[in-house]
Amino acid sequence: MTMKNRFLILALFVAPTLLAQTVRITQKPTGLIYGKLNVPIVATDPVVRLQLVINGVPFKEVSSKVLVAPVNIGYYIRRLRMRAVGYDAQGNVVGEDEMVVNDPRPPFRVRLQAPLQWPESGTVELHANVIRPAEIVVHAVDFYVGEEKVATVEAPPYTASVDASKFPNAVYTRVVARTADNQESNDVVFFGERVQEQIDVTIQQIPVSVAEGPSDLRLEDLTLTDEGEPRQIEGLIGANDQPLHVILLIDYSQSMLKELPVVKTAAKQFARALLRPQDRLAVVGFNQRTFWLTGYTNDWNQAAQAVDRIQPSGETHLYDSAIEMLYELQKTPGRHALVILTDGVDQGSRFKLDHLVHYGRYAGVPVYPIVKNKRLSTWMRLGVGRLEAKRLDKIAEDTGATYFIIQSEHELANVYSRIAGELRQQYLVVFHSDMSMPDQWRSITITSSRGHTLRAPRGYFP
Repeated sequence: MTMKNRFLILALFVAPTLLAQTVRITQKPTGLIYGKLNVPIVATDPVVRLQLVINGVPFKEVSSKVLVAPVNIGYYIRRLRMRAVGYDAQGNVVGEDEMVVNDPRPPFRVRLQAPLQWPESGTVELHANVIRPAEIVVHAVDFYVGEEKVATVEAPPYTASVDASKFPNAVYTRVVARTADNQESNDVVFFGERVQEQIDVTIQQIPVSVAEGPSDLRLEDLTLTDEGEPRQIEGLIGANDQPLHVILLIDYSQSMLKELPVVKTAAKQFARALLRPQDRLAVVGFNQRTFWLTGYTNDWNQAAQAVDRIQPSGETHLYDSAIEMLYELQKTPGRHALVILTDGVDQGSRFKLDHLVHYGRYAGVPVYPIVKNKRLSTWMRLGVGRLEAKRLDKIAEDTGATYFIIQSEHELANVYSRIAGELRQQYLVVFHSDMSMPDQWRSITITSSRGHTLRAPRGYFP
């Protein structure tokens, strides 16, 4: 989602053929998921057949009320929307549940489950399924038949029982999920025939930094092409209009023992050069695991002091740690960057460099690798190590950043000055994409008519 912040816009409504929550995914994992995942689904009458749909594609189906679907998520991390659907003996959809995997900041949305037809009498059960980012707390869910409120539920499961006879000839029912800070998400179900279609649109927010040129960047200066075709830019969010969240990921492995004094000095300089009142920096160390030395802070002294707390030890799980931090950054609103200080050597990661390249593209977070490795720098002068350098370069360029391989601490001041300068002039280019597009990398170019040299990602995932 690039990272990109993703929102779902409900343009029109559709009438799902659902009863109450007769279908449930019983375990919904959170956090970064990779490898193999078993998805357990259970159902009650009148369900006789279950189906699991992943990103709109049928994945597995059984004629039973129980389904445990083994899903090979693999190591190329991407967002997966999993929907469990239950059918009755006549083939009608009579129950549904859903979850989102590997979406650090899922859209806040609610989906209403209700009968296809409103009965003349009896009890009707309405169920709301809420998907939300971790930081959003649902205050209450209101249920309506027509425009009359019939229930307010403050905790899951969000279910309301309604006496059908009190609402003869009901045309529709709707639900509103409300948060403590007055955000709302809505869904509507019309009884009878489908009256309209539902269209989901993703808002893409692509980070663009000004590397050279005039200090101001204007919307009218920019042109964007998507797979070679012009695409309208909906907005340009300035660097001063949204906070910048940066994770400074520092290699504390045994292999960095000789390099660490230089790295510590550089980290302190970077924190002081970068931070403005609205910006936040987190210092995270890693060896076989990651450890947060600070939370997000705008106090550069706190960040500087944190660098000295840990002594180097263990192996270098560089790729695992970088992917974990890309996931964490996407949870925060606004602009992002990941700056990695390392000797460039990976030891023992479960993920490979190709997996990191893929997820760097997918996350849409600029990745700045800074490799302080005198031996590698010397080898490159002799023509050795160029392949490794090109792969580091690919991560940086694909995400709209740049990389550095240095051998002397005297080079660090210029490196950090360049990165801080770019991040202080980082904008977000906003445009719409259709969620029906395949979940594949789409190449884009962003150019300026005023001669700016722009640092922008080479593409995005819809």
